[in-house]
Amino acid sequence: MTRYRLKIPIAAIYSKPEGSLVRITLPAGGVLTESRQPSGTLIGMIGVYWEGRHYSVHLKDLLNNGQRVSVA
Repeated sequence: MTRYRLKIPIAAIYSKPEGSLVRITLPAGGVLTESRQPSGTLIGMIGVYWEGRHYSVHLKDLLNNGQRVSVA
């Protein structure tokens, strides 16, 4: 799995278990792990894990504002 360290904060969406969506900002320095499972990821976005939770982010934001730190 690919991991990215954020250079600056980026917007993300967290899908709560009951189905509601919460917009949050993932912090600079956060390490995100790319999700291989599409379930839970919003259409037009990619899934990532941060601190054990699954979030949807825009690929452009991740690539422009994150630095790849490892690939498994």
